[in-house]
Amino acid sequence: MADSMSDIDRVQKLLGITLDDADKGRVEVYIVDAKQAIMVYVSQYLPDGADFPSELNYLVDQLTLAKYNKFHNEGMNSISEEGLSMTFNSNDLKDYLPDIQAWIDHKTSTDDSMSGNAIGW
Repeated sequence: MADSMSDIDRVQKLLGITLDDADKGRVEVYIVDAKQAIMVYVSQYLPDGADFPSELNYLVDQLTLAKYNKFHNEGMNSISEEGLSMTFNSNDLKDYLPDIQAWIDHKTSTDDSMSGNAIGW
């Protein structure tokens, strides 16, 4: 999907539906929450005032979808209804920490501004 596609448009496309205003508002909050959770880890590797790194949008999408699917089941570990069983992670971000670490590793290995210089006296 193109980087020019908005966060909400990407999520709607992934869900295969058009969200009504109430759902759209809720999903927008999920998107903001997902970006804030990721930024806890990556903000120190970004220049001051930099926007959220677009190459991590797929994580935002996955975290948003996980939250969307938990709606009305918050706080539960699993739910079963009419033959459908779903199990939820207590920390959705946990599964994506290796992806975040890989982004950090790549960023620090390719960004000259992140490399340090040793100064001796």
